[in-house]
Amino acid sequence: MNGILHFWNLGINGWANYFYSAAVQSGTQNLGSAFFGSSDWGNSITVDKPPLSLWVMEISTKMFGFTPIGILAPQAIMGVISTLLIYVIVRKNFPAIPALFAAGVFFTTPIVVLMSRYNNPDPLMLLLMLISVYAVQHAIESNRLRYLILAGVAVGLAFMTKQLQGLLVLPSVSVAYLFWGNAAWSRRLKNSAISGAVMVLTGGFWMTVVDLIPAGMRPYVGGSQSNSVLELTLAYNGLDRIVGTDAGPVANLIPEQFRQVDSDAGLARLLNANYGQEIGWMLPAAIIGALLTVLAWRLLPRERGARALAFVAVTWFLGTYLVLSFMGNQIHTYYTEALSAPLALTLGVAGAIYMKHHRVFVVRVVTAVDILATAVCAWLILSSVVGWPEWLGNGIMLLGSLGAALSVVRPPARWLEVGAASIAVAAMLAGPLVTSALNTTLPQNGSNPVSGQLTKSRTSINRFLDDMKHGNPAWAYDVAFGQTPNAAILDKLTASSRTCLWAAATTASQTAARLQLESGRPVMPLGGFAGSDPSPTLQAFKDRVEDGKICYFLPQDGFLATQSKVSTVSEISDWVRAHFKLEMEGGQGIYDLSKRIM
Repeated sequence: MNGILHFWNLGINGWANYFYSAAVQSGTQNLGSAFFGSSDWGNSITVDKPPLSLWVMEISTKMFGFTPIGILAPQAIMGVISTLLIYVIVRKNFPAIPALFAAGVFFTTPIVVLMSRYNNPDPLMLLLMLISVYAVQHAIESNRLRYLILAGVAVGLAFMTKQLQGLLVLPSVSVAYLFWGNAAWSRRLKNSAISGAVMVLTGGFWMTVVDLIPAGMRPYVGGSQSNSVLELTLAYNGLDRIVGTDAGPVANLIPEQFRQVDSDAGLARLLNANYGQEIGWMLPAAIIGALLTVLAWRLLPRERGARALAFVAVTWFLGTYLVLSFMGNQIHTYYTEALSAPLALTLGVAGAIYMKHHRVFVVRVVTAVDILATAVCAWLILSSVVGWPEWLGNGIMLLGSLGAALSVVRPPARWLEVGAASIAVAAMLAGPLVTSALNTTLPQNGSNPVSGQLTKSRTSINRFLDDMKHGNPAWAYDVAFGQTPNAAILDKLTASSRTCLWAAATTASQTAARLQLESGRPVMPLGGFAGSDPSPTLQAFKDRVEDGKICYFLPQDGFLATQSKVSTVSEISDWVRAHFKLEMEGGQGIYDLSKRIM
């Protein structure tokens, strides 16, 4: 079932996130573009993340061809391997049944299925974080330095995948080794220092090399304002995400009517209409499971590995939950995938406690509350969307209530106990499973894929995205999904002079990506992903036009309306309008930059 959810109908998403697919295309055309993670193989600007996940997809497309399946297949494989790792990690210290349950929770979580079928960096980051947990788990029990080195490499590569988000697991695994490592304190500290050095070297090598290369000899670092990977790390992909407000360029793209409040940050954020279908199904169960693990700590096996895993699962889960719940308004719905693995591990540990100590009345009561809370949560989520029959939510509620009631009562026979557990697991997994199955039938494109059905709330993100797909507002569609290229424009770009380094330049990155993918010619995305990067400068653009390096310019007036009045992209657009003649091709405007107005 895991493989079916990840691989079946995989091609339905096409190029998925055009922004990253175009960068993969760029990397297959030019080794320099691959190293930097450039959006185009003219090397004007990079994507707003380090290139590790792009490298994996580029290797795949070199082996199997540059096709949507060639790009997405590695992502699906990573999802399957992550599921296997969840099972292996829990099974090392606990019985097979809670390990299977944890794996089942993970691979049926809608955001996991959604992103394992998409080309964002998140599946690779999550896989590397799980590898670090696996490595530290073995380091604790074997006392072998090589496992800590593996952990350092894994966390460093997770950082190189999505920067600071990849470090969410670091505090948990570090403390777990220091407290439960099977060696003298001096040895543990020394080994931790070595692992930390390996992590810094692995994660920091690429960014250091890029920042040391003179700016004129490399592409602009997308997402930064000072052409620096260090700034990209600490600001755009760091503090701006944690404390960012509506002042940010991406947040400003959301119209006022889709902002329910100034901020939805809080403990209940991940249960609201924006995030509930992605991760909310088992969230109350995991919180109760974490509480059970802490309060019943003495009931855990006394082995170092078991207690270390319980600590890692609970602290990684709670830490990630709090970060996602209280971070600024720059949060995207798919960020919730970072919570899926620790959530599954926490439920696996809690399930192991219940399985071993189910005869303890308090444990049975807490487990019953857990089951009932999950059923209620599923009923609420299913009731908050359109498209599902009413009986589905009611049926899950009935199953959950029955499973909870049977869990409280001490069963007189083994078969009744197994039956009660089966009913409870069915009730807990039914909601996320049907939503994940639905995800395999829904085509996803653009910068923010979302799971499940449309919400009844008219102010949710998935309603906003659905309105955009129907052209309301048109500028927002161009930003999130990219303007659909018309045949006449594509013919011009495909036939453009090979003396041009860029067939065209335009201002919306998703539009630039789609043009590049369809024409097979490099297209310069002015201003990077959100159009707010000062790249290229007006003078640099003028120089490239004078040198005949850019053939055409495609205006995006709707997109420019979202930018500040004084910005690099607006300055370039104004200059082009003043010095070149607008031509119409297939109903779309285009400027031939070889024909200056005299």
